[in-house]
Amino acid sequence: MTTRPIRALIRTSCLVAGLWLVVSQTAIVGQEPLPSGREVIARHIKAIGGEDAFKGIKSIRVRGRFEMAAQGIGGDFELLSARPDKMLMRVEIASVGHVETGYDGKTGWSIDPLSGPALLSGRQLTEIADDAWFDSALHASDHVQEVVTVDREDFAQRPAYKVRVVFKSGQEQFEYFDVEAGWQIGTEGTRETPMGVVPTVSTLRDYKKFGALMQPTTLVQRAMGIEQTLHVTSCEYGVVNADAFDMPAPIKALIK
Repeated sequence: MTTRPIRALIRTSCLVAGLWLVVSQTAIVGQEPLPSGREVIARHIKAIGGEDAFKGIKSIRVRGRFEMAAQGIGGDFELLSARPDKMLMRVEIASVGHVETGYDGKTGWSIDPLSGPALLSGRQLTEIADDAWFDSALHASDHVQEVVTVDREDFAQRPAYKVRVVFKSGQEQFEYFDVEAGWQIGTEGTRETPMGVVPTVSTLRDYKKFGALMQPTTLVQRAMGIEQTLHVTSCEYGVVNADAFDMPAPIKALIK
């Protein structure tokens, strides 16, 4: 899943004064200087299996369990992604029904029992396009314009490097990388929702090896006081058919 279920639910905005940014990356008495953003990303890529292994994968299918424990809601989910920028997330929630978000490289959509089918536009479309970028874990310069380490602090009870990431789209978020293990353990940002733009924090943990890559198998996302958890049970590579990202009929009907 790399960071995709996460990115399917995350993102932030924060302005950092230039002087503060310089000071934050300068050695202070008793502290080591922070590694650069690119150095942190390089450690992350190595920790999850390496760039060559990642680029050798054409598609990913992730399956597991979705839970909102406090609300007594749960169901099965499936996340499909493929190069270069296609993504589909389906959740079957007991007593609620089928919930779906998708992006085929151009058009983004959502389907749920309350709102029905809808085309995504504006910031929501920009966010899902960033989420769908298959190589997002690599933070390549063709998709990310800025990667800056701004601090070292505890995140989810782990020492972590806090990295500010600015995408080519203009969207921003903070990403946290475990100081010891190297891999990403969380994100912090804002997301466009039917309730407006809301702060969102996601935690990644319980990394497990699937094939050549290490993948987080637990994602906890918090927004508006609500906690959602994804438990990954399987991760398969190269099994997604090209037509999996075809727009469903209710979405096609909305396009004139």
